[in-house]
Amino acid sequence: MWRDTPQYLGELLIWEIEDYLSAQTAQPDRARVAFIRLADEAAAVTIGAELETGGSFYAAARRADALGMTLPGDMFGVVTRDEHPEVFKAVPGTTFPPVRDGDGYLILRLVAFEP
Repeated sequence: MWRDTPQYLGELLIWEIEDYLSAQTAQPDRARVAFIRLADEAAAVTIGAELETGGSFYAAARRADALGMTLPGDMFGVVTRDEHPEVFKAVPGTTFPPVRDGDGYLILRLVAFEP
């Protein structure tokens, strides 16, 4: 039994390295995001311009809500790779420009990837 111990420990180390590497290269399929849901194109242009100049996402969301520019809905949620593939090419903290979404417009901010 003791003669096989170095071989066993070597295999165990290889398995741990393989697990570590696969965890590092695994691509997430879900991401946590923040939403600003805007009622019309004018609101999307206004808030989008504010964000392009470096404005705070959360301040812009509060301002849009205070001015009656927003649609009802949760501010935070989870999206999948199938729903928003562009999110998975970005880094956390990225804010995306407004896009048409149903009857309004949607601005997304990537918060974090889920494992």
